Amino acid sequence: MNFKLGNGHINDTYLAYDDGGQPYVLQRVNTTIFKDPAALASNLEKLCTYLRSVPSYPYQIPTPLPMPDGRFYNIDDEGQCWRRFPYFENTYAPERVKNVEEAVEAARAYGVFLTALRDFPANELTDTIPGFHDTMKRWEQYETIVAANPAGRCQGVQHEMNTLLGYKPLINHIDTLKRSGALPLRVTHNDTKAGNVLLDKTSGKAVAVIDLDTAMGGTVLSDFGDMVRTFVPSVYEDEKDLSKLYVRQDILKALTDTFLAETGAWLTETERENLMNGARWIIAEQALRFLSDYLNGDKYYKTAYPDHNLVRARNQLALLGAMEREL
Repeated sequence: MNFKLGNGHINDTYLAYDDGGQPYVLQRVNTTIFKDPAALASNLEKLCTYLRSVPSYPYQIPTPLPMPDGRFYNIDDEGQCWRRFPYFENTYAPERVKNVEEAVEAARAYGVFLTALRDFPANELTDTIPGFHDTMKRWEQYETIVAANPAGRCQGVQHEMNTLLGYKPLINHIDTLKRSGALPLRVTHNDTKAGNVLLDKTSGKAVAVIDLDTAMGGTVLSDFGDMVRTFVPSVYEDEKDLSKLYVRQDILKALTDTFLAETGAWLTETERENLMNGARWIIAEQALRFLSDYLNGDKYYKTAYPDHNLVRARNQLALLGAMEREL
């Protein structure tokens, strides 16, 4: 019997057991999103091999386990792609950071992860989702969706569209820094939510940085930004009652101080100066992605009800507003 693990937006992950009763993680890859399983497997092999070669790297490494045929992924008769990973016992993946201690452990883990990979040549990794943080390209796609209005949902979201438009100058600023080379290309995780760091149930200490499918070339700003986006809000990203949303400033300070303690020695001045711009950029990008998916008929993210992506977009826009008011 398999048991569902986590609440990922993209892949389906289960706890399974082999014939000897030993647990492992079984995952069905969403090949609509990750279109090249071979490239995915190659990236993971390179990253895990490199991390194992870094003597100072203190965490468990989620190295894929071979499938029964010896390969590291399998396509079944229905065209579904499956993989296996080790199961790290006595751990949990926080859906949302509950306190400063969890924020510190997760931020330290991501900082250590980036530090360990700072000399890895990012151009050796395949972009598993091409243009993942190319927000200008996402903006162009959004405008195309708005013009076509394929799901007939543009009416009634003018306020959200106008609010999002107000963050276009910030998106332009980050894009200019990236394209000019002012922000170095580095190996980044690209999905630094709290739930992608496993914490020990007993000690609360970080055990592993997981879900490396989106690890590829990028900017450190996106990893810091996604930590802020997911650690700092007082509510989940699909909370409808936005009166409950505020910036948990103690969490923000803890993650910022901890992240810089691990990375500050090698980050450039431009990177350090733009960390908070990176946070605002990533939140704006996520609002753009949620709103685009809503207007496109919910093609990308899993949804639980018809307006789920719209609720998520409003939540992210409200978070941006809270950051402007409270920081």
